[in-house]
Amino acid sequence: MTNLFEVVFEGVNKTYVVQILTRLISDAKRIIGVECTEDIALMGDGQLDIEGLESVLNFNGNVSILIKLQEMKVGNAILPSVLLRLVKYDDQFDVDFNFDAYELKNMDVALLMRHLHSYAQEVAGECNVGNFFGGMEPASDKSTRYFTNQITGPLS
Repeated sequence: MTNLFEVVFEGVNKTYVVQILTRLISDAKRIIGVECTEDIALMGDGQLDIEGLESVLNFNGNVSILIKLQEMKVGNAILPSVLLRLVKYDDQFDVDFNFDAYELKNMDVALLMRHLHSYAQEVAGECNVGNFFGGMEPASDKSTRYFTNQITGPLS
């Protein structure tokens, strides 16, 4: 059984991509690194460069960004290491983040998933995201989900 968990925000409206990324990043202690599938500079002074991010949003083609975060606070839990990802395909945008549950010491998974569900609901509401889900990777598989939007899933 995998110990990788993920939360996915599907079909993020382009006008909310910067807002959702900055919201998620603001809950972390710091950005460790940023990688992009295209040659677009995205870091400046330890911060995500908004102009570079706008270049990604307007890129003619598919592109992905990986942002490594340290100590992301989710409810009462702190995720030591998080990989935040933006995927642009066609004119669609998905934002997700994942983490390794093994890095969490003495954390009850059911409690953690309740924190993640509340957190995802809050972020989705702030950023006008209609579809979100979370669970064990790959959470795109409905049988590995703890939640889909407001509803608990088969693993809850």
